[in-house]
Amino acid sequence: MSSEAFESSDHEFYPMPLFVQLTVSDLPTSVAWYRDLGFDAVYEMPTMAHLRYRKYADVLLVTDSVPTSSASSDSQSGEDVSRGRGVAVYLTLEGESVDDVAKRAETAGATVVADPHETSWNTRELTVADPDGYEFVFSAVVDADRSFEDVVGSGEQ
Repeated sequence: MSSEAFESSDHEFYPMPLFVQLTVSDLPTSVAWYRDLGFDAVYEMPTMAHLRYRKYADVLLVTDSVPTSSASSDSQSGEDVSRGRGVAVYLTLEGESVDDVAKRAETAGATVVADPHETSWNTRELTVADPDGYEFVFSAVVDADRSFEDVVGSGEQ
């Protein structure tokens, strides 16, 4: 076991079928940003933090010093690392509205990429960017009674 200090929460530990890992430039700033939006810390170490929005909606934040990707090795070699470009993480909301998240984002001073809006695929969405430019899309179903065929059409043209 590593001698690095870490903080752990009372969150349930389970195998995560899928999660996102993001390399961040300033771990404490990023952790604070995610907490302001409603994420909880599952555990924190000096070089990484495991955050959870809801069960199975986990994000692992790592610093440039964690050798897990080519981006990490590029930053260790002194090359500038572009973060966030082309990456969007979708979170489907249950028990809260997109507008609730938008209010928290505004209070936290988050960068809003797209204000809450309804889509043609029957969702209401808000897109915010974290301090490294990663986009998070908070999405909720508008009308749960609409069928899949009604939302996307028959596919015939």
